[in-house]
Amino acid sequence: MKRACSIFLIALFILIALTGCNPNQKEIQNNFLEILEKPASEESIDEALEYLNQYLSKLDEERATYMVHEMEHYILNFDKDGIDYNEWGARYEGYIDPALTGLYQIMAEEQESPLAEDTVLMKSWAELAQKTHNIELYIKENRDVELIKEDFKWIYGNYMNAMLMGTNGTPIFDYKTSVFSEDAKLAYKTFINQYPDSTTAWALKEYFSYLNSIQFKMNYNDKIESKLFFDTCNWLVLESRKRVTQ
Repeated sequence: MKRACSIFLIALFILIALTGCNPNQKEIQNNFLEILEKPASEESIDEALEYLNQYLSKLDEERATYMVHEMEHYILNFDKDGIDYNEWGARYEGYIDPALTGLYQIMAEEQESPLAEDTVLMKSWAELAQKTHNIELYIKENRDVELIKEDFKWIYGNYMNAMLMGTNGTPIFDYKTSVFSEDAKLAYKTFINQYPDSTTAWALKEYFSYLNSIQFKMNYNDKIESKLFFDTCNWLVLESRKRVTQ
């Protein structure tokens, strides 16, 4: 009996010692968030990354996902170009929710093949519509992941905005003739026929209703015409973002 009690006490002391030396998951997260309360700097970022990498393997997927996401935004608030998403996604893929890993893959693709450079679109209108649709599908598969819903809205809205408005360097209405791009018209009609039930197609159908009403002509220098154009596009972007995340 005494020997059994001794073994039990030894096991109990070992358990206490182990748990005393290792912070629990909630404590790890709280300590991490305390670091992120500091104003972002190279030093605080290094400190947070060191802590994250040290303890990440001790966390469940939910907490790991939350902390990696918070770390990402802490860095971006200090330096908007501070993350290489290929490297970032590969580093944390084994610890976080696959939905966040997928978002990082989308961001990595954007870094490798950006939407625009120096205000000039780097994708054709057809490629732009397809990319917007691909992002829509990914969002719909993962829209229950509340943590990254705002990230989803941002990237989808960014592509939708470019699809409807073009950019300063690649306007969707010709600056000289005020005529809507024929390439965009053909690309978007083809897309609607291919994916008629998508949110992206819904937005384009509404967009064509507006374009038909102005006979596919809009002068950027006309304040009334340009305001109607931008208001229409802004509404379509907001409404589309809402629909894909509901």
